[in-house]
Amino acid sequence: MNAVRMIIGGALLAMVALARMFALAPFRAGWAMVLANVAWEVFPKKAGIDRFRLEAASALAGLLLLGWGGVPWLGVAGIALLLLALEFQNRRWEKRLLSGNINPGLLLTLEAPLVSRWPRYDLGVRWVGVPFEIDLIVSNPSPQRTPADIDLALNPPEGWQVDPVGTQHLEPLESGGTGRIRWTLHPTVRQGGGEFQIRVACGVRTQRLSLRHDGCRFAADTPLARASIQRYPGGRRSAFCWRGDMDLYDTLTAQTVEGLDAALGLAARYAMPQTMCLSTRLTLDPEAARAWAAHDGRDHGAEQIPRFIEWMNRNVELRHAAAYPAKGAEKPYVMELGNHGHLHYDTAAAAAPENGWTSHARMGAGRYPWMGEDASSFGEQRDNIREAARWFERCFSFVPRSWAKPGRGNDSETARAAEAAGCEVLSGSDIRARDNVLFQPPPHHPAGTHAVELTSRYPPDPQHIHHLAMLVFWLHRSHRLARPMVFMCHQHMRQWEGPACTRFTEEMLRRALGGFHGDLYADTMFAIGKYWREVLSPETRRVSVEARWPRLMVRNDSDRDLANLPVDLELAGNGRSTVTVSVPAGAQVEVDMTTGKEI
Repeated sequence: MNAVRMIIGGALLAMVALARMFALAPFRAGWAMVLANVAWEVFPKKAGIDRFRLEAASALAGLLLLGWGGVPWLGVAGIALLLLALEFQNRRWEKRLLSGNINPGLLLTLEAPLVSRWPRYDLGVRWVGVPFEIDLIVSNPSPQRTPADIDLALNPPEGWQVDPVGTQHLEPLESGGTGRIRWTLHPTVRQGGGEFQIRVACGVRTQRLSLRHDGCRFAADTPLARASIQRYPGGRRSAFCWRGDMDLYDTLTAQTVEGLDAALGLAARYAMPQTMCLSTRLTLDPEAARAWAAHDGRDHGAEQIPRFIEWMNRNVELRHAAAYPAKGAEKPYVMELGNHGHLHYDTAAAAAPENGWTSHARMGAGRYPWMGEDASSFGEQRDNIREAARWFERCFSFVPRSWAKPGRGNDSETARAAEAAGCEVLSGSDIRARDNVLFQPPPHHPAGTHAVELTSRYPPDPQHIHHLAMLVFWLHRSHRLARPMVFMCHQHMRQWEGPACTRFTEEMLRRALGGFHGDLYADTMFAIGKYWREVLSPETRRVSVEARWPRLMVRNDSDRDLANLPVDLELAGNGRSTVTVSVPAGAQVEVDMTTGKEI
């Protein structure tokens, strides 16, 4: 028996097998699967070798080394069969997603004063005689209209009063349509814990949601230990946003009206808010785009830019915030536009006459007409972002308040420059590639700023089932750690290669909205970062809670109206409860918990 051959062979096979253990994705052990996939992504790319051919060669070499090292060939064959079974199972999942024949069914989301949503909806302790509301949002993300009316019924146990009673109805929902039913409940007597159900029926399909509670008490007789706001709107543990970038208008890579229409159409079906960070030089300036294309030697569609601007203004409602379910008031699509700089540093799109047509130019490579007197890295980046903002205002009458790093074009001055240019929420400002790939920095304030950094997750633009499995891991980890997940997928969704990226993106939306019982707050990148800064950041929060039990005072000193703030109550002895409060900017709301009414 040759130990060296067995160790090397076992290590090769372990790397191949771990990269296929997608069942680990929801758990902490999923780190092993992610790290194996990162290795298989990075090293073949650097060597210029196809990943899956290298994996196949490594698996074959590992099996041979085990056999030559002394493992019986029957055992080697068994290991080979296990690897093939893993591969078959994963390819089958991939094929099912790529077929596009998955009916996502209705998405059901509860809005209620929940102490937790996952793994079970939990109302905690409720107060006798104090009414509260439960809203059920029903969304139809399938490409087809629902086949029938939707019947909804809430059946509370004895000792509860509910209004309205009986079965409620929603008319059939069109593709992308949403409906909402509201019930008002209150317990009528002191009682122990229990459970009730909401039943949703559409045609032959029935779904049930179970809500538990920990009993009903009188607020005046129950001492309070602590009141705080530690979660996202509606009592959600974490948050999710879809961020994409558009570097240039380009008919070769689906960065066009048609490509954007597909991405916005997918988001509209799921009522999913999204942020597109736009670099303005080659997307909004036809003259600069034509000059760049002439240098590149290919036609990228510069003549279509005026049509693109007109299409955006006609079809897209631009907002800084658009929480799920995101619907435009008068236009078919809704989206946040983020600032991606005027000159798109560190990519081929950075080539310009002022820097000698240098591809992947960085700061300091040229003197541009939009620069002011300060030619330092700070001054250049600030002015680059300001110039992009001027184009936004000119073309769309919209002022961007979020920013994302172009390429790897950041340095120690980037975060301060972006904040000085008017951007409050940043993505990629003070992070390294390893932070994006291997780590998951929590929301934070980059050094010297009060801006908020939300770091996107790797890999972007999922192209195969391994990418999707890695993103599923990050989704579950984001929920576990209560850290927002920035899902990075360009709006072009690599449509020039086929439907794979689009299908995997849809699966991510389905999991983010349909998984975790709605415990991920879905909104634009700006809205999530701004909420964290004003409500959750230990350094900059401007929302406070004061308890003079049984009264609560919630003060909002921020510049934003805040809805569905979850005030979590820890009760003396034991028990938890939650009350949701909406507070206008600069105002204070006082709630009497014995009646549930504002004073």
